[in-house]
Amino acid sequence: MSPRASAAIIRHEFRVMFSDPSTLVFLLFMPLLMVALMRQLFAGALAAEGFPGANGSEFAVPGMAVAFAAFSVSYAGFTFFRDHGWGTWDRLRAAPLSSVELIAGKVVPTVAVTVAQLALLFLLGGPLFGFRVAGSVFAIGLVVVVLALSLSAFGMAVTALARTMQQLNAIGTVGGFGMAMLGGAWVPVSAMPGWAQAVAPAMPTYWAMKAFRAVVLDGGGVPDVVVPVLVMAGFGVAFTLLAAAKFRLEDSKAYYG
Repeated sequence: MSPRASAAIIRHEFRVMFSDPSTLVFLLFMPLLMVALMRQLFAGALAAEGFPGANGSEFAVPGMAVAFAAFSVSYAGFTFFRDHGWGTWDRLRAAPLSSVELIAGKVVPTVAVTVAQLALLFLLGGPLFGFRVAGSVFAIGLVVVVLALSLSAFGMAVTALARTMQQLNAIGTVGGFGMAMLGGAWVPVSAMPGWAQAVAPAMPTYWAMKAFRAVVLDGGGVPDVVVPVLVMAGFGVAFTLLAAAKFRLEDSKAYYG
């Protein structure tokens, strides 16, 4: 694999991604707005759980970061469909690139943007909302990276299964929304109905929120997030295997239909 070959695609994807200001609005400003609107609500929930000094940002910041990262899982897939719609996919396939280099060039920007989004929301949460991490910042970083990889793998699995842009949007939206809601990013799992609490561990976002809670509220470190990180990595491997089994470079993708 040639890093230089993938780097050219990566640079192009970043240029396209940030040529549209809606990307920044959705990934950064909307989560911050949701934190501002909802943190008081979460303050009451955390107080009821034994954290009377919490101001709500301890749940709102990780929750909104995870939720919006889940909502954007289809972006990697969108880049494949976009190239089919623009008529550039065949030219990419004809270029002196291996399939691994081509796919890496498409996926790496999504992983990088998800990591940056999560990191920025955590960093901005302090000065804007009084967000504080009681435990290890390194543990937070580890969870962020593994979550980004797992969600990007899910996005590739959705891309492999979808044949039209509508299918990609439908599967990606339902999957992302389900991960956010049932994983406990919008509402603490303890406040969910019994059936939802039973389903929650089947979501990688549940394990991300569990890990963030252990570090942010309980003052945990790397040993406290090992199990959630391994479970998220397992989800990522499963999604990757599904994508590898179903994805074919020669498959056509309908951008408009």
